[in-house]
Amino acid sequence: MRQVHGWLGLLLVLSGCRHPAAAWKGVVEWPDERSARPVESPMPAGAAQAAVGAVREFIRTNPRRLFSGCEHPEDGLNVSLFTGPTPGLYYVLLDPDFERCVGPRRRILDGWFFYAVTPEGDVVAESPGPPDEGTTAEPPQAPPPAPEPQVPAPNGDAERSSGAASG
Repeated sequence: MRQVHGWLGLLLVLSGCRHPAAAWKGVVEWPDERSARPVESPMPAGAAQAAVGAVREFIRTNPRRLFSGCEHPEDGLNVSLFTGPTPGLYYVLLDPDFERCVGPRRRILDGWFFYAVTPEGDVVAESPGPPDEGTTAEPPQAPPPAPEPQVPAPNGDAERSSGAASG
């Protein structure tokens, strides 16, 4: 009996030490104004887990001094949740706003951070950001061809000139 318990214990220890499989495999398609749908209240627990995962990622990847004056780092963030074109992902928009903290309200030049997160809270990707304002999302088209140079028309003095310099 002891031997069976020993093997079971070893099996449990070894299975707990293995690396978890990757949570997400696929391409993330970022939502646009038409495909983003806000997550309404009451929300699924997976949406709350996604928000927590994005907040943890933001706090982990930013310097501690950014959150100085905050009782908790989370106090400096506003969160919005969306679903979008990629099934199985939530899109979490984090807007750093430190009004609940002591010190300056705006501490980051970039206005927001957008994460694709699984319902288990695993961050899959961070948005590269919106295209620059004033530019279109379509690739630029080739410029129109340059007009051919115009050869000046003879003005009638060609008959009198022999091409030699006169002095």
